[in-house]
Amino acid sequence: MAGPRTSVSIAGAHDIVAGGLRALLGSASDVEILCEPPPFGTRPDVVVYDAIGVEPDGGAELFALIKDSECPVLVLGRDLRPDLAARAMAHGAAGCFSLESDGEAVLAMIRQAASGGLEGRSSNGHRDVLGAEAGLSPREVQVLGAITKGASNQEISALLALSANTIKSYIRSAYRKIGVDNRSQAVAWCLLNGFEPPGR
Repeated sequence: MAGPRTSVSIAGAHDIVAGGLRALLGSASDVEILCEPPPFGTRPDVVVYDAIGVEPDGGAELFALIKDSECPVLVLGRDLRPDLAARAMAHGAAGCFSLESDGEAVLAMIRQAASGGLEGRSSNGHRDVLGAEAGLSPREVQVLGAITKGASNQEISALLALSANTIKSYIRSAYRKIGVDNRSQAVAWCLLNGFEPPGR
């Protein structure tokens, strides 16, 4: 007798990618693909969101899904745009996998997410917390986030109620950890690693 099926909803994807996901998921006997949007009152076990959908609305749809869904949201990342998946993970996506991922690995991740076993992991098994891979402290993340938004040292000092010298100290230590020498390099690193871009 067949076991319970995992219901999956696909969001944010263009037709070709959505078609590929449906073909992949449809090949598994224990996965059911819901139409998009699902019928009223139907809650999927997992939502798969294509990170490219972050572009048109700045991530509003994705972030609303993550905040309001009662189910885990997995993000399909693009290797040429790692910033999109990183931002999704930083905002609470349950996990992410690459467009280049093996089909069995994707199905395994969906099953694991449905059972509640992911909680912020990427397909490489690491937990994705903003700045964690570089060993940044929460305060260094705050300072780099403000730099990425275009704030001056003086503005960051006022924002965080810290002295200018303390801000400079956090900047030096953060730069050392992420391997950059100046503000423009720091902003580029931050944008590729999930920090919110200017103007959001």
